Amino acid sequence: MYDLPQLRALERFASACSFTALALAVGACSRVEDARTTSAAQPERIVAASATAVDIAVAVAGLERMAGVPSQALEYSVLHAGRPEPRPIARFDAYLAEPLLALQPDLVVIDSWQAPETSAQLRSAGVSVFALPIVRDFADARAALVGAGAAFGDPELTARALADFDRRTRALRERRSERGWRGLAYSNFGGAGSTAGRQTTIDALFEMLGIRNLMGERGIVGHAGITFEDLLALDPDVILVSEPLRMGEGPSGDRGGAAERLLRSEANLAGLRAVREDRIVTLPAWLFATGSQELVSAAEELERRVEQLARRLAQHRSQ
Repeated sequence: MYDLPQLRALERFASACSFTALALAVGACSRVEDARTTSAAQPERIVAASATAVDIAVAVAGLERMAGVPSQALEYSVLHAGRPEPRPIARFDAYLAEPLLALQPDLVVIDSWQAPETSAQLRSAGVSVFALPIVRDFADARAALVGAGAAFGDPELTARALADFDRRTRALRERRSERGWRGLAYSNFGGAGSTAGRQTTIDALFEMLGIRNLMGERGIVGHAGITFEDLLALDPDVILVSEPLRMGEGPSGDRGGAAERLLRSEANLAGLRAVREDRIVTLPAWLFATGSQELVSAAEELERRVEQLARRLAQHRSQ
């Protein structure tokens, strides 16, 4: 096994909580690098520089205040399905200062891993930059909403988003099933395979649904490479993969969807239980790679598909 960069870099209150409590929480989970980003002077032209930033900014500030989004958001965010826009929103291909400054933002929302030199150039030009915390689980996702809501969100939208998140995660926990299935996530973009261990959103999804993450049990932290030999040795009960992206194949290879195709066509993997018994479960790409509060949507969809698989397996056994 060897560590790989997180796949996302390729791409992608409850109502009882007051806005004052939100403001106290922001320092713990993110930062705004310009004093203008306060509830007294809310930014009106927000540029979200990642799919995660799009998800969170739209939830707490509303789509109407968005001045720009990355092209990848059409694959990896809540905008994936062509959500109706109140007005055209500009798009850009990379986190670079020049194209972002052309959008005349008063706030740019980024992931903390994004190019620091670009952030420095934006700040030098007088633009506020808000760095989101890394989301690895449901608690992180909620904290990201809290921090963003306190820094630049609308109090009512933020409270609504948090109440919805809390209600849905509570319902998922109440429905949690202990099947004891041994699970593994697999990705392949036309080259080496990769998987997810502890401290990843995939691990959080498996834990929420009562599925054992085999990579986490092996002590893997973060994302790591995985060989055919590893897959055969582990022989998971279920393999989770991403559905294909809408974009086509690029010059560097497949941009999504290779994992399931490879698993089903590679002769060396024909002996895998998940292949023999059709135990490969897919998630839409935007949910498979989510790093925002949409983790709850991913859990709900994965729960639905796992239930479908369980029913199919039960019917097959009864025949």
